Amino acid sequence: MSEKDTEKRELYNKIFIEQAPTAIAMLDNDMKYIAVSQRWISDYKMEGKEIIGQSHYDLFPEIGEDWKANHQKCLNGAIDICEEAPFKRADGTIQWIYWDVRPWYVSEGKIGGLLMHTGDITPQKLKDKEQARMIEILDKTNEVARIGTWEVIFSTNKVYWSKMVCEIHEVPENYTPELETAINFYKEGESRETIQQVVDRAILTGQPYDVEVELVTAKGATIWTRAIGNAEFVDGKCVGLFGIFQDINERKQSEQALSKANAELKAIFNSKTIAIITTNDKGIINSFNHGAENLLGYSASEIVGSKAPGIYTNKEEVKRFLLDMSQKYGKDPDVFNPMKELAEKNEFDVREWNYRKKDGANITVQATLSAVKNDDGELIGFLNVATDITERKKAENELLRRNQVLNLAERLTMIGNWQWNTISNEVRWSNNLYKIFGVDEELQELTYNTYFSYVHPEDRELVTNHVTLALENKKFPDLMHRIQLRDGKVKNIHLLAEVMTNEAGEVTELVGSCQDVTEQRMEEIKFRGLLESAPDAMVIVNEAGEIHMINKQAEKLFGYTAQELIGNSVEILIPEVFNKKHPNHRSSFFANPKTRDMGEGKELIGINKKGKLIPIQISLSPLKTQEGVLVSAAIRDITFQKIAEGKILKAKEELEVFANKLVVKNTKLADFTQITSHNLRAPVSNLNALLGFYKLAQSEEERLDLFQKLENVVQHLTLTLNTLVEALNIRKENNSDKLEKIEFKAVMVKTQEILSGEIMRTGAVIKSDFSKLPYITYNIIYLESIFLNLVGNALKYRSADRVPEIFVTTGIENGKKFLKVTDNGQGINLKRHGHKLFGLNKVFHRHPDARGIGLFMTKTQVEAHGGSISAESEVNVGTTFNINFN
Repeated sequence: MSEKDTEKRELYNKIFIEQAPTAIAMLDNDMKYIAVSQRWISDYKMEGKEIIGQSHYDLFPEIGEDWKANHQKCLNGAIDICEEAPFKRADGTIQWIYWDVRPWYVSEGKIGGLLMHTGDITPQKLKDKEQARMIEILDKTNEVARIGTWEVIFSTNKVYWSKMVCEIHEVPENYTPELETAINFYKEGESRETIQQVVDRAILTGQPYDVEVELVTAKGATIWTRAIGNAEFVDGKCVGLFGIFQDINERKQSEQALSKANAELKAIFNSKTIAIITTNDKGIINSFNHGAENLLGYSASEIVGSKAPGIYTNKEEVKRFLLDMSQKYGKDPDVFNPMKELAEKNEFDVREWNYRKKDGANITVQATLSAVKNDDGELIGFLNVATDITERKKAENELLRRNQVLNLAERLTMIGNWQWNTISNEVRWSNNLYKIFGVDEELQELTYNTYFSYVHPEDRELVTNHVTLALENKKFPDLMHRIQLRDGKVKNIHLLAEVMTNEAGEVTELVGSCQDVTEQRMEEIKFRGLLESAPDAMVIVNEAGEIHMINKQAEKLFGYTAQELIGNSVEILIPEVFNKKHPNHRSSFFANPKTRDMGEGKELIGINKKGKLIPIQISLSPLKTQEGVLVSAAIRDITFQKIAEGKILKAKEELEVFANKLVVKNTKLADFTQITSHNLRAPVSNLNALLGFYKLAQSEEERLDLFQKLENVVQHLTLTLNTLVEALNIRKENNSDKLEKIEFKAVMVKTQEILSGEIMRTGAVIKSDFSKLPYITYNIIYLESIFLNLVGNALKYRSADRVPEIFVTTGIENGKKFLKVTDNGQGINLKRHGHKLFGLNKVFHRHPDARGIGLFMTKTQVEAHGGSISAESEVNVGTTFNINFN
């Protein structure tokens, strides 16, 4: 290439680089600039500087030795590419950039210098950093508030819980809830019914819900939660639910909790950017800091020297401020200057204002207004220091609402909260606690002695000892005692408290609750009287198996005193040979507590204090209390009853022999009855369906066709009745089951005719292939019942999303004859229901006609002839029933 061509090419390259839309620089072998793009100049703030011919390192003195070494490698033919890296500029700022540095060639193999292609990604990095910070703040906020998210997707039957939702339910973080069983976490009764109702309503109408319900966690804890949900619809169909979930169980009635919440709230407020605005004596803004820019959305250049505070204040609020200040100082508002008055009195004004931002949005601020004076004390303007309290106002309103709810809860549960500062002896009571003690809320000076003066004289020593030990041990066990009101009325109260200490471990305050349990105490006394009046021995046990209470009859039966038994394991009353199994029986009962009558279950043996074995009967009843579920056991000594039982045992054995003979005869009759009722139900149901079609028919031809189908069903019904009557006569004669050669196709035709009404209504497509096994020797009643059950089930449990398709086939495999019935219906969750698929009265879908008899009867009929039946199924795909005849 000629020198002229080379110069021409370099000129073109230079022009290209200068006009490139990205940051590009061309340097020679001495790292001096040959050409740069305008974007390069703007990205690196080099406007007005002489660049061409200058050394890259002179313009960027902050470049370190490591980058210089990379440049030398590139001048030797290397390529240096970096996706992102921080570039610390000489002025101390950090600029995030990416680069592609590679050599350019004068001719083949000869390097003329470097091409640098870079980009400034600092704004994106700052944005990503801010977004990550906001996400972190949101996660932390949700964690503090114990709020989690959840979602249900109906297309996949999947339920998703966030980490916090799993934590609230006390399940592992990787726990996968199931759509069908997730509702079982809600406490049975009102809470479960409430959540079921609002969820059903949301799915049906799209109405969102926000409810507070009780939840039983995976570890058995009962807590209050708040569930908020919304439905998502596509083309008018609900495709999913989503919402938030919050643990609201720890609403403690304590000043400590409120104090902590206020402290955290203040910390958040204090961290907000503060706006500082000043004006001159003419009211024109002459200072507008960065905080004011962030707060109001204006830049300082837009405001300073040209605007007055009226650009962001509300005229009505300004008038109200003027009136308030004039009334405060007793001045005429028409000639009053509030700022001048503040200056003269060296005072300031703090109040809430509603400011208007540049974009028109309104915010609430707390502003401190004060006068600005010069060294001579002359008014030269005013100072406005404002903090955005919009979120705080919302929080205060929410706190007020929650306090109202808390006060309502206290009134309903007869609970009050209190706080005792042990250093200052200052005591604070909630409103409801005043009512419990019958004290006027105007009484402001409360101390520990105020409370102690109400303690019943007989309980004062108990209370004094309890409080003394609590202060020494820094732990306050529950305390129940009596108080005596000024009118002489006696109440029972229950105290709960937390002991607070400072960094030195010294007790600084106690925070707790007080509940009026007078009615509960009266009920307890009444219960104790009933317990002692019971004719049987009574033993009350908690879930841990510890004896909670006994009556005198129990002391007499087992020979122990109440003091010897209370707190001990109930196994002390059970012989050692049964001790190992009893805890499992006890746990099973607590897992599903229900009343068990006297004498129900196995015969039991007890043991008294002297080691004597006692035959007993036990009646168990669960008791729900504030301490959890207790079990009341009524125990009866049946020693004399056992003697009487021995006398009738021989007569019983003789009766059993006779009864067994009756059972054998009745079993076949019961089996026949079930077959009869089930096989007649399908033809009758189809008669009703065909009658419905017949009433709706619009032409004579259509009615004639339907009438023909009605005749066919009636004929088959008549034939079925005759066959069943004949079978009954055969059974009466004690003959064995009648077997005959049966054509599968004929049974299939008869089945379709019997089910013709349902087939017409659903539009079902039924196909069959009996070419590999056309005939079988079998009981005709059983085979027709099997076909009717399996095909009828395929129609009954069809999918709502597609036309039913049923395929029936027979054949021989590994020497065994088989029948297969395949459908594309709803399918069955075999993981959940496979073990009970062919059980009696077991249903797996919410179909109004489901009885749980058909598959049980089919299995019984198949096995009666030495065969077997199994199923393969996938939910929302379909089911295949496989029958091996022998």
